[in-house]
Amino acid sequence: MVEPTLQTLGFGLASAAKILQTLKELVGGDARAQVSALYDVILSAQTSALEAHIKQSAMIERIRELEEELTKVRAWETEKQRYKLVAPFTGAMVYALKKSMSDGEPPHYICANCYQDGKRSILQNGKTKEKEGTGWTTFICTACKSEARTPYRGGIPAKYAEDVVTQG
Repeated sequence: MVEPTLQTLGFGLASAAKILQTLKELVGGDARAQVSALYDVILSAQTSALEAHIKQSAMIERIRELEEELTKVRAWETEKQRYKLVAPFTGAMVYALKKSMSDGEPPHYICANCYQDGKRSILQNGKTKEKEGTGWTTFICTACKSEARTPYRGGIPAKYAEDVVTQG
């Protein structure tokens, strides 16, 4: 036996309601009152079926959203395994790409703040900043604007996690 869907149930109820409306116009007296009561029951059932359909549609949409979110979380769990927290410069903590997981990608650092928020944001080699006669180069996160300051001038290449010598 085939289970009726809410849509087919709604169409069936609509057809029954039309038939009862026609029957109500053809009969008289007590029969008319009973047909009218039956018509009200069918109308109520049709309204309930429509409400159930609306709720079902909302639940299907929510399930789709949750499945999409779960897919993103799983993808991030896989992606974050490619990085290791390192301190390539004194006072600067970044995540460096593991050479063993690079898949041909060049070495780079990602922002520790964004990593904690479940995002990969590659730090960009910033400009040298001058302060009281000294200068340093920074790695800048384009997403959250945080900076990892280095004690060096000029462009500094990122290293794979395995090649970083931790600074105190």
